[in-house]
Amino acid sequence: MHVIDLSHTIQTGMPVFPGDDQVNVRRTHFVKKDGFARTSLDISSHIGTHVDVAAHLYADAPGLDWLGPDNFTGWGAVIDLTALDKPFIDQPDLAALGAMESLDFAILYTGWGQHWKTDQYFDDYPTLTETACRYLGGLQLKGIGLDTLSPDPITSRTLTAHKTLMDHGLVVVENLCNLNELPPEDFLFCCLPLKIRDGDGSPVRAVGITF
Repeated sequence: MHVIDLSHTIQTGMPVFPGDDQVNVRRTHFVKKDGFARTSLDISSHIGTHVDVAAHLYADAPGLDWLGPDNFTGWGAVIDLTALDKPFIDQPDLAALGAMESLDFAILYTGWGQHWKTDQYFDDYPTLTETACRYLGGLQLKGIGLDTLSPDPITSRTLTAHKTLMDHGLVVVENLCNLNELPPEDFLFCCLPLKIRDGDGSPVRAVGITF
């Protein structure tokens, strides 16, 4: 078994969605001084590598405490979009997924993760068209994973891609990394969130597992 870490490190000063509170990871107790170590985390539910669930956008949707671990674990496949020559991902770009059996998570590898910790990460990243989202929704998936900030443009107020995916019951995992280390298919993808009451999202330790 080989486990591939797909998660960014949570640390003070890490990139956050524009307008979100900054992350503060602060050591409050020290082994040499206090006999034990303890750390205070000042973070939002949508920082770093994290999952969005329907409660993020719908007031009547179930929170994370209502969703089981099985919603965040399943067989994954990677779609290589690094040669994409347009600012959006459309249905034809994802066509290969239609021939895959027993697929739970579609992982969209754009290569945008190379811009993490730079201003470019927030500008002109590839986004999903509504048609692409409907296509993904028709594949009976549990969710999708992205190495970008969002399936929607950063300026979007309607969040059409998010809503279309969530309307089909999908979870959305954002800000993945190391997707180049994954095989194209036949790996287990796990993105377990914290069990937060009425949670709308959570940082995750996303991994790909090969056997």
